[in-house]
Amino acid sequence: MFDNWKNLLVLSLFFSSCAVGFADEFPQKAISTHAGIVIRLKQPGETRQKLTSIMNQVDESLSTILQGNLRTFLGRAISNPTMAGVDNTRDMCVGVFLSETKRPGLLYVIPVNDGPAFAAELNEKYKKTVIQDKWILYSEDQSLVDVALEVTKDPILNFQTQMSEEAKALFASGDMSVYVNSEKLVTVYQSQLELAGQQLEQALNRISKTVKTTPGVNTKPILSLYSTLGKGALQAVQDSHSYTTALTVEQGGIGLESLFEVKSDSQTDQLFQKNPPQKFEQLGQFPAGQLAYFAGAGNTDALITWGMNFTAQMFDETAENQEARQKFDSIVKAIRSLKFGSYYFSFELGRLSEGVLNAYTVSEVSPSAEMRKYTRQMMAMMKNMSLPGVKQEIKYTPDAEKIGDETVDLTVIKQEVDLGSDPLQVQKRMLEILYGPEGITNRMAYPEGKVLQAMGGTASMKKLLDALNAPDSSSEIAKNQPAFQEARKQGLKEANILALVDVPVTVARIHNVLSESRRQEGLFSDELLKKQGITASYLSFSLGMRKQAMVTKTYLPVKTLQGGFKVFTIISSQKFSQQSEKQKNN
Repeated sequence: MFDNWKNLLVLSLFFSSCAVGFADEFPQKAISTHAGIVIRLKQPGETRQKLTSIMNQVDESLSTILQGNLRTFLGRAISNPTMAGVDNTRDMCVGVFLSETKRPGLLYVIPVNDGPAFAAELNEKYKKTVIQDKWILYSEDQSLVDVALEVTKDPILNFQTQMSEEAKALFASGDMSVYVNSEKLVTVYQSQLELAGQQLEQALNRISKTVKTTPGVNTKPILSLYSTLGKGALQAVQDSHSYTTALTVEQGGIGLESLFEVKSDSQTDQLFQKNPPQKFEQLGQFPAGQLAYFAGAGNTDALITWGMNFTAQMFDETAENQEARQKFDSIVKAIRSLKFGSYYFSFELGRLSEGVLNAYTVSEVSPSAEMRKYTRQMMAMMKNMSLPGVKQEIKYTPDAEKIGDETVDLTVIKQEVDLGSDPLQVQKRMLEILYGPEGITNRMAYPEGKVLQAMGGTASMKKLLDALNAPDSSSEIAKNQPAFQEARKQGLKEANILALVDVPVTVARIHNVLSESRRQEGLFSDELLKKQGITASYLSFSLGMRKQAMVTKTYLPVKTLQGGFKVFTIISSQKFSQQSEKQKNN
């Protein structure tokens, strides 16, 4: 039949590869479109080894503990504590089937190299168990297993038919992946979602009636914020199509990527399309060595409008302030005519005696000279605004300083928290710790196309200006900092929100501040950090919006885990020494 044996060999290999491919995909082919959630664990043995390797880089003792705990956790999760008969070299899946009237049903599709041994370990509640093609299917609900067997025969019934190509690729890429059929979830729990909306409205009305305020203080801004966030979240759920997330473990760190897809032309889709992502190149020009960097972009007109309306509601509801409120509204309208771009933020921590928080902000605004004019007009009306339980004194000095070619305006806000709201003076002390005894000090400059702010007792506008004007090769700017470069590689190239946080060093600095507040020497000197190898490393998060989708990427580097563990160990050792000393003295 065949001209030569090579043809037979080629066809044999072809059919064999098809059979293997089907076998590898079997767990996903067994789960129907009725599933609300699908969880996939890629090659459990290899994934467990990857996690153990990561922990081994942090500390060898952690990897030993993790190895055993992961196996125990997985065994219990699949109702086979001993993992008898499990084939750890192939993927396993669990389908979650939602119901409004009863608890969710679970369908397990687990690879086995000894089916009978696996089945022998299962609890009696799994009445329906089927072993097929070196896979075992089981559930407390017999109908779920019966349906799964039918689904394997008809690809149209498989849950993946409802997924976009991007969602399929993301789901397949992770060492652990989760797919949520949001439309199914909304359908099943529609009555609960409607009830949640009603309860949100009732809660806001209840808070509005019962909240205690000082005379003349308006709580509408805060309630408006809660209402906007709550209703927006509920609307996003109603508009959603699916949510897919994938956890990936690699030698350099742990990544988590998510894809939230919504219905075409829904309110949430329209919101996404009105907020195009940006590259955030300006962030790299910030001063190097900051504890955190942040950038944001989107529909700035809507954001400004909401923010200004929020601020406008802080005017006391008295007759004398009506004129100020009207003038403020006119300024808001004028500000909306300006062109806004992205905004950037970073912070570092100083000494307790001067206020620990030093923050730097750059907002893209054009023409910036007009923004300066409107800001000065608004500052003149700040005395007419109030915050719940807070009395504030504002000192505003235009043209207070000159730095190079830039004229700097200075604002100092001194806040006093009402004793009735803060009887122990906790908030008062917190404000002093953050901003210093002189109050919130804020410097503003307005170079062409930008509004710059340096907030904090020791925050230097000169430092910010020098960085922004520094040459591309300067070591004093963020983009030439290795840790910053590595973090940016792991995030989205274009995003609406970008955050980089040096967690270990931030915790160390905060611990120093707390020690200083107790009149003790801080543990984490620059020399100790260097000696322990605790260097800058940033946990990164980025979020991007586009038509019908929102994507997020989070990355946790091994260096961050290593630094965090060292900081934790040093703090724990100090506490242990202090406890031992107390016991000796007693």
